[in-house]
Amino acid sequence: MFFTTLLQTQFLPAFLPGVNQFVPDVVLLVVVCWALLLDWRLSLPLGFIAGLLLDLLSASIYPVGLNALLFTLIVMAIGFVGQESFQNGIVRSVPVALGAALGYRLARLLAEQLLGYNNVQAATIVQVILPVIIIDGALMLLVFGPVRLISRLRAPRE
Repeated sequence: MFFTTLLQTQFLPAFLPGVNQFVPDVVLLVVVCWALLLDWRLSLPLGFIAGLLLDLLSASIYPVGLNALLFTLIVMAIGFVGQESFQNGIVRSVPVALGAALGYRLARLLAEQLLGYNNVQAATIVQVILPVIIIDGALMLLVFGPVRLISRLRAPRE
């Protein structure tokens, strides 16, 4: 998880210097995979820790703990919807990733608004949030398989 957080916060922004706003939410995708693959009693604290790690390693305008809260809520929502039909389906996990990415990005936009930044505009949603959500959905096809393999090795479902 530490490597994934460093990838998202340090490597990808440096690799995409002119388009930092289009950096995919790799940590979110891993958390969504955990929520789909692992029991909620394990995925809930992992989601919180992943969000807290992202908060601590990224320089942002958000207060520490916002990503931890959002990731915890996403894991709870996925657990509420149910995991059984998504456990083995890479393609079936893409709609969940799209929904989670949309909810996460809109919640961050709301947090920016509450912090005094006026970013809630149609242009922001259409030109930044929607492309990143599509990137996240496409990237889920690559992330789900390795996370599923690691999850089976480390923490098999009960």
